[in-house]
Amino acid sequence: MDFLCSTSTYFCKPGFASMQPLSNHNYSARVIHGDYYPHIDGIRAIAVLPVLLFHILAALCPGGFAGVDVFFVISGYLITGGILRDLKNDRFTIRNFYYRRIRRIMPAYFAMIVGVFVTGCALYYATPLVYLGDSVAVSTLFLANVHFWALGLDYFTPDLHSQVLLHLWSLSVEEQFYLLIPLLCAVLWKIRRYLVAPVLTLIAILSLISAIHAVMIGNQNDAFFLLHFRAWELLSGSLLAIIPTVTHKVPDATFRAKKWQSLFAITGLLMVVVTYAFVTSSTPFPGAVALWPVIGTVLLIHYGRSDPVGRLLSWRPFVAVGKISYSLYLWHWPVTVFWRYATYNQLRVYDYLGMFFLSLALGYLSWKFVELPVRTSPAWTMRRSFTFASAGIICLITLGTACTYFKGWPTVLHPRANAWAGSPNPFFEGRVQNVIRRAVTSHQSSRKRKALALLWGWSNGGCNIGAPGNPELFLIGDSHAGTLRYGLDAVLRDRNIACYSINWSSAPLFNMKFHLSQLVLRELDTLPQVSTVILAERWFLYCDSSKYKPENIEAVYTQLEEFSTYVISKGKRLLIVGDVPNHKWALADIAARTNIIAPRKMEPEWLSLQQTEEEYSRMQGYIDTRLEEICKKTGAVFVPLHLALKKNSCYIYFDPKNEKPFPLYTDANHLSSEGSLRAAQFMIPRLFPESVRNSGPE
Repeated sequence: MDFLCSTSTYFCKPGFASMQPLSNHNYSARVIHGDYYPHIDGIRAIAVLPVLLFHILAALCPGGFAGVDVFFVISGYLITGGILRDLKNDRFTIRNFYYRRIRRIMPAYFAMIVGVFVTGCALYYATPLVYLGDSVAVSTLFLANVHFWALGLDYFTPDLHSQVLLHLWSLSVEEQFYLLIPLLCAVLWKIRRYLVAPVLTLIAILSLISAIHAVMIGNQNDAFFLLHFRAWELLSGSLLAIIPTVTHKVPDATFRAKKWQSLFAITGLLMVVVTYAFVTSSTPFPGAVALWPVIGTVLLIHYGRSDPVGRLLSWRPFVAVGKISYSLYLWHWPVTVFWRYATYNQLRVYDYLGMFFLSLALGYLSWKFVELPVRTSPAWTMRRSFTFASAGIICLITLGTACTYFKGWPTVLHPRANAWAGSPNPFFEGRVQNVIRRAVTSHQSSRKRKALALLWGWSNGGCNIGAPGNPELFLIGDSHAGTLRYGLDAVLRDRNIACYSINWSSAPLFNMKFHLSQLVLRELDTLPQVSTVILAERWFLYCDSSKYKPENIEAVYTQLEEFSTYVISKGKRLLIVGDVPNHKWALADIAARTNIIAPRKMEPEWLSLQQTEEEYSRMQGYIDTRLEEICKKTGAVFVPLHLALKKNSCYIYFDPKNEKPFPLYTDANHLSSEGSLRAAQFMIPRLFPESVRNSGPE
């Protein structure tokens, strides 16, 4: 990140109006021209170290993820300062701007992606390798933030933290910012240079308001990953670059002025440190809370040379870490993810120390042997730099896309492991559907919703699963409803029955106050031919008594009862599908991994590969009882889906009928294609009771 600007931070003298022309072309010494202020490297250090600690063990620094916000401010400050300085001296060109960006960013970035992919091929079986290939392709195009946003998972969820290139979302935000800010500044400068500050201020205010509003209405993921919600943080640094920088070389600087400068610097440091200490992953973030690290960083950059904060930030160890902060950020997350993967998350004290020091070592090596040589070598001409960037992008996109298209080469890489894991689900289709699902909101016009629905397979007179024709069934719910699509599609085609299917990940569509639920109910009103609605949710997610207060769980059951009453009042038949057995581990993943990496110890659950009736009853029995009571009260039909996976008084994870142990799950609670078929066949008697009754005894 910029942290993406320079190994050592050089920047302009007070105010861009007094910036001097470049006289030193040594990129290892001056990339951002002017006086060297080591406190900026110190700020980088207090940004990257908390991020590193948070990712290794969140308890060490609960709000360490806010270090990324500190980097955003630094990036906006250095990049915009350089652009405005070049505009002032009539030497700004887009080509030179991206030439510097390529030399600074691309070599270490590409080296890390290649290293991660090679390591992934050694450690991963097909399923995680497919996800890695997809991440490689999008990250090469600096679209990682959009990619992980489209997955629909919260940044802090364990499922997303298994993605080894997740950390590149922030670099993608910065690179997208770099596509816009030079053009915007150049255009404004050419029209009227005094427009730069007010226009950037207006955009920053609108971005901040949008981010706060998004967090308040529950769209935290949008505010976290997308540029237009994060732009105000980068623009805070941009605006700081316009005002004069505090200097202690002015002879008439009074003791009183220095005292105030020190006070502001201490305040800024405290604001950043307080964020690290008291903000947690459960705090609504970013938004208003992000003002603390952003304002604190602005104060640190502007006043950070003042004693005593200046002495702390200029401390040699801090400056040294700041110099390698870009490479350290690139490598720390892959180290953490691969280490946890290889140890099955069975971590000990020396594992945490190992992750920390290996991250530092790889960060230093990348800085020493990749970053510095590229910036200092005269061989990296503009033509060669652009050629390198183009070739690197093409090669990595081809590599990532091939890995995804060929499903991780399951017969070539680790075939024994892949025999336990099964085939990855269709991937490109799932990505497209995720993006469209995220785009459909209740705030859009009916015409726009219909257009998006048509892209996804919703259309009047059609359906997206089952046979062609007017839909008789309507499948709705969260990702657990999505896992039923494959099996229902197969059994409904055999019966020549059409079905609509709408599902959003982790969406409580039974809550009629939820805007996505309102969208679904409006769609239902447009489909009078639908006679049966199927609601499938992961009830354990909302009703786990070990996580939620009793009053919150009761609210869920109340919402479900209201939803059930409403749907039945519309003359529809409603099936409420219960949970499949939830497992503590993704046993298919464990079974596949043990064929590649031996665990330190085998957990009892890994060996059993199934769940007893007692275990299921203890975890989920009460939820089924409550769902059945609601069905009896409202007239809905309860589908005890867990029974579809029952064999000899146990709930199985692998299908025993196949010659090889094909998994019925893709993770700890989502059905695979084989599991989906079993579930759909189990549902048939409840979906079509009359046809089953009329068929007579077999």
